[in-house]
Formats: sequence, structure tokens, C-alpha cells
Amino acid sequence: MKDYYKILGVKPSATHAEIKKAYRALAFKYHPDKNPGNALSEAQFKEVNEAYATLSDTAGRIAYDDERWLSGMGGKTRYAEAVTPAWLLNICLQLNASLAAMDSHSISPGTLRAYILLILTDAHLGILQQHNDAEMNKAIIFEIIKATKKLDAAYLFEIIQRLKMLAADDNDTVQQINEYAIERNRKASFEKLYPYIVLLVTLALCAFMYLYAGRR
Repeated sequence: MKDYYKILGVKPSATHAEIKKAYRALAFKYHPDKNPGNALSEAQFKEVNEAYATLSDTAGRIAYDDERWLSGMGGKTRYAEAVTPAWLLNICLQLNASLAAMDSHSISPGTLRAYILLILTDAHLGILQQHNDAEMNKAIIFEIIKATKKLDAAYLFEIIQRLKMLAADDNDTVQQINEYAIERNRKASFEKLYPYIVLLVTLALCAFMYLYAGRR
């Protein structure tokens, strides 16, 4: 995750005016017209514009601050909302929206697993259990399951255990979680065997063709 505050050289508590002032100075410094043919300046100019586009938009900055705090890059800012079940569900929705827009090959399994486990920390599970909103908890569980479809089965064990902790006494949801885990493990086992199955089928076809050609 990029640190947009660091890119602009401002503190996370910076006002909109301070962010705008820092952006103007950096945009002037790295503008392509002032640095023709300089690939490094061009890249920095793009980073500065990207950072400003997020931090200059109130809703975008709130969402960014939430993700930044959740990923461990910084503490809560005055722009970040309190942690509530609705906030956690919103984080899950944002995660899936981001994953849907990303190329599968650009997703780091380790990073995605760590991010999901940050959503499912003991503190967050405690908040969800304290509010005891079964429908909200179920919505969060299924958004997390949706996100884990981008992960190999090897990364799922701890996530599955925490989802079952969140489901608690909701036996139907626990069963659905278990069925999902079983299906993912079954699919992973098949994928491991698939190359060998293809090889065996290929050898069988080659043997058949050889025997058929011999009879002719």
C-alpha cells in the first residue's frame, strides 16, 4: 500500500490546505515540462497526482485512512471512523471491489491473507460479538469468503477458523463455512493431481494409437 502522505511530504493530520500547498509545490517541481525526458521525474509526477487525487477528496481520504490504519501503516486519524460492524462490512466490500478490479496475477496471496486476518483480529471479532447482529456478521463472513476465492487453499486454515468463531452458534453458517473449506481442499487436491491425470491420458492415447497403427 502506497503512503500518500509520505509522497506529498505531509503529516496524516494535515489540513486540506496543507495538502493542496504540498501538491502544488511537488507538481511544479516534477512537471514533465520542467524535466523533459526525465523518466524518474515523470514517475514521481504521476505518484504525486495519484496521492493528491485521493487525499483531496474527503470520501476518498476517509477510505484511504481506514485502509492505511487497517494495514498497520499508521494510527487512526481524525478522518477515520470508529470501528463498528458497519465499518468492518464496508472494509470487506471495499476489499472485494479492489480485488475485482485487479489482475489475478498481481495479487500477493500473503498480503491478501494478512489483510483479511487484520479484519478478523480478536479486537474486531470482540466488537462484532458484542453487537451480536447475526445478519451483519453473516454478511461479513460471506464477503470474506468471496475474497478468499483469490487465495490458494493453503492460505485458508486460520481464516476459516476465525470465520467459524464469528459465526458462533449460527450452525447453518458454520456448516456453510465447513462445506466451503472442504470444497476448496477437494479442488486443491484435484489441481495437484491434474497434471498427472493429463499425462496418463496422453500416454494412454499414445499407446492406443501405437497399437491401432500396428494392427493396420
